Amino acid sequence: MNSSQQSNIPVVLITGFGPFASIFNNPSWEVAKALKTSIQWTYPLHIISEEIQVVYDDVTKKIPDYWIKYNPTLVIHIGVAQGAKGIRIERCACNTDYCHKDINGTLPETGKCIPDDAPQILTTSLPLDDICVRVQRQTNLTIEISDNAGRYLCEYIYYQSLFIDSKRTIFIHIPGLDEKFTIENVAKVIQLIIYEALPYVDSLPK
Repeated sequence: MNSSQQSNIPVVLITGFGPFASIFNNPSWEVAKALKTSIQWTYPLHIISEEIQVVYDDVTKKIPDYWIKYNPTLVIHIGVAQGAKGIRIERCACNTDYCHKDINGTLPETGKCIPDDAPQILTTSLPLDDICVRVQRQTNLTIEISDNAGRYLCEYIYYQSLFIDSKRTIFIHIPGLDEKFTIENVAKVIQLIIYEALPYVDSLPK
């Protein structure tokens, strides 16, 4: 257990993805980094940011390890949805039908996140509707709830963490960056989501 948890400072693990296809600087990782390095927090939080390759095996190996290593109070996974008109908070993730190859040209075994007998769909236990409403009141950027995380690495990583602890996990899709959806503006919205989500998270045992 790290010193932050011993001093009761919430630990927030934030992940973003690395390059894929024509996206050389993935906005999800740029925003995850900003939340660690350049966004000012109004009360103490221990922010950890980790970059994930757009590779199924990278997710499978790293995510369980991060949960053990950091014992996070809250996990925020970020991914980019090119063409999206707003920021989408994903409600659920599916275990099967992963048929789109990663950047290494590979697929998960049997097309599943968890090969054994795991639920077909997992849903976050956090009250996304309430969180979304509260955040929307504090920003001009569009925030919405989605029930389709895309059946690629974004949904794959979400299922992995939901399988570990659905009471501490949220996935957020962000649009491609532009004059409105800048790194700073998007990071500030995700900061608001974190602030609104943390009161609903049960305290970790000491």
